[in-house]
Amino acid sequence: MKKMFYSFTSLALFAPALAFGQGYDPTQSEPIGMATETDANQILLDIINYVLGFLAALAILVIVIAGILYITASGDEDRVDTAKKWLLYAIIGLVIALLGYVIVSVVSTMIGAG
Repeated sequence: MKKMFYSFTSLALFAPALAFGQGYDPTQSEPIGMATETDANQILLDIINYVLGFLAALAILVIVIAGILYITASGDEDRVDTAKKWLLYAIIGLVIALLGYVIVSVVSTMIGAG
């Protein structure tokens, strides 16, 4: 029940941004409002690039945290293992984010969207 409540609440809070994100004025050739792109492919590519950039930044942050955990472990094997696991998972996440970016770029170039 809580998940459904949070989902609907976040959707209700985000809906005005979607509604007012793109404006249209027939006297102007440029779109008005927050969005400057009218091509759906370009909008989708922009969203994917932002998400992949966020994931890459998050993976780098986790790598830094894992390094701090490793340095401050002071020989405690449990903390060293935890730091190594965090580092491994962060590197895997970074590789997946970079592969996602490459895949999106290649596919968009192949279909002529990029």
